[in-house]
Amino acid sequence: MRENDLILEGATDRDVAALRALARGGAGPAPGDIAPLLAKGWVDVIGKDTIITLTGRTLIEGRT
Repeated sequence: MRENDLILEGATDRDVAALRALARGGAGPAPGDIAPLLAKGWVDVIGKDTIITLTGRTLIEGRT
């Protein structure tokens, strides 16, 4: 199995929508939508900022 396949495994449409909302820089997803992304390593939270990791970016690009 390729690394990209492992990154995409288990990603829901809701996960991808939350990542895309963060990438757009708008209002962003609800706090409850960020927790699963954080647990999967797709985002990091630094202070009040939520940052999409390289793995999260790979997920967004893989689902376009």
